[in-house]
Amino acid sequence: MLFQTVEFLILLIVVLVAIMAIRRRRWQHSILTAASFVFYGWWDVRFLLLIMLSSVVDYSAALGIVKSRRMTVKRRTMLGMLLVGAAVFFLLPNWPEWQAALKAGHMPAPGTPWIAQWSGAFPAIGLMLAIAVLGPLTYALWDRLPDAKRRKAFLYTSIVVNLGVLAFFKYFNFFVDSATGMAGAVGWNISVTALEVALPVGISFYTFQTMSYTVDVYRGQIRPERSLLRLALYVAYFPQLVAGPILRPSQFLPSLKQPWALRADRVRSGCHLALQGLAKKVLIADNIAPLVDVIFAHPQGQSSVVIMLGSMLFAIQIYCDFSGYTDIARAISRMFGVEIPINFNFPYFSTSITQFWRRWHISLSSWLRDYLYIPLGGSRVSVPMTYVNLMITMLLGGLWHGASWNFVVWGGYQGGLLAAHKLLLNVTDRSSSLKRWATTWWGTALRWAFTTWLWLLGWLIFRVTDFGDLWYCIKKFIFFDAVLGLGAAGLGRGDPFTAAGAAAVFCVLHGIDYLLFCRTGKIYANALCTVPYPVRATVYAGAAVAFFFGWPSTNGAFIYFQF
Repeated sequence: MLFQTVEFLILLIVVLVAIMAIRRRRWQHSILTAASFVFYGWWDVRFLLLIMLSSVVDYSAALGIVKSRRMTVKRRTMLGMLLVGAAVFFLLPNWPEWQAALKAGHMPAPGTPWIAQWSGAFPAIGLMLAIAVLGPLTYALWDRLPDAKRRKAFLYTSIVVNLGVLAFFKYFNFFVDSATGMAGAVGWNISVTALEVALPVGISFYTFQTMSYTVDVYRGQIRPERSLLRLALYVAYFPQLVAGPILRPSQFLPSLKQPWALRADRVRSGCHLALQGLAKKVLIADNIAPLVDVIFAHPQGQSSVVIMLGSMLFAIQIYCDFSGYTDIARAISRMFGVEIPINFNFPYFSTSITQFWRRWHISLSSWLRDYLYIPLGGSRVSVPMTYVNLMITMLLGGLWHGASWNFVVWGGYQGGLLAAHKLLLNVTDRSSSLKRWATTWWGTALRWAFTTWLWLLGWLIFRVTDFGDLWYCIKKFIFFDAVLGLGAAGLGRGDPFTAAGAAAVFCVLHGIDYLLFCRTGKIYANALCTVPYPVRATVYAGAAVAFFFGWPSTNGAFIYFQF
């Protein structure tokens, strides 16, 4: 279910009315969890099993870490939930075909259970029996271990299950294809059938989110949640479920200790923030996307100007698409009374690659820092190992974005830049004159320009998946030619003019927003709450006109849904 659809608007109104009408905390949690399941199951109801599995496994693991006897009460509930979810997952006919048939206005014909599409690799009954038997048996075995071993056993079980599910659905075919290709390169003929398994939307986000819960319990930073319902709501919380920000348990679970209530100021502020996010997505990102697709569909033969134009437009597209989703997610949660942390803090105004990663996708970069980089040793180890830790963290961060080698290269590129910047800082710290020059107006401008050039090159690596096309684009980007060659970009179709207008509007408004933030600490959406009503009414009218004329003909999915 997309934010910019009528179906989501209906769901949001139902939830808001329910929160306003029902004041009992448990009933609110039940309604919100059900709404989250509806929101996620709208794509494919069978993938709800994966969210249920993550919730049950991490709920059990956290209680096992602290040796809680709460499990004896909850075991039947969890087992029943998983068995029902498994039956739905493996025995329902092909859900996308059912959706298409229902939209066409007729009942679908009986279909083939989805498990048959896996060539019988994992029989449904065997998997359901495994869930029914192995879960309680594993818990009973780990519960008998000595304290230190028990805690680690439950933690490792949570990590293995979560990463195992993620690896299977997201990376199985990638690893099979890579292994087959490498074997073929050395003369070995290996034939492995790839599985036609759809990638569950948002699986990378909620996998990291639920893993952080178990790790924080193991570290003693939080107490385990005693209610399976509340933990399921934390994992499946629909405003940020499929594209983040990645919520830490300490940022969400405390809000469930008292009933939620709507307040006029929060609803008004949330509406303004949602308006900003929606404008970013549908007026800017979706109007730039067609030209970006034209440029990178067949980039070979394009001039350097076109390649750089495509990189700059994609930079605007991905920022407006992703930060637009985050704005809407934060807005909806703010209406409910739960403040989600910001995920973007004007990253394109960064003057170093390190500062860029502190401002871009903050929830992911901080997650990688706290749960991967620091446990590896961070910067507490020797200088060479610090650089190795940076590279490992960013390589895995790149792979997290997608099952493709260009994401691995992109992660390595970002890790190399971070290591180079850390090395450069060690040099400049020894020279007071160089350090002073770097803070001057000219020094700051040059640092910003060079940083911008670096992340624009990085967006090329991120966007172009074919290595032949990517190598061509990199050469054109680095070794600039003076040929304009704009005709190949599709100027005759009108897309470039729409994209250029959307990009220009973004650059102007984003620059003003940054200046406003530097002066007052507020952004448009927050400042709009304090201006006189006539000014607000004018903004509302202007937004209505812009949406009426600028709304794309089709509702495009958010880019980060595929991650």
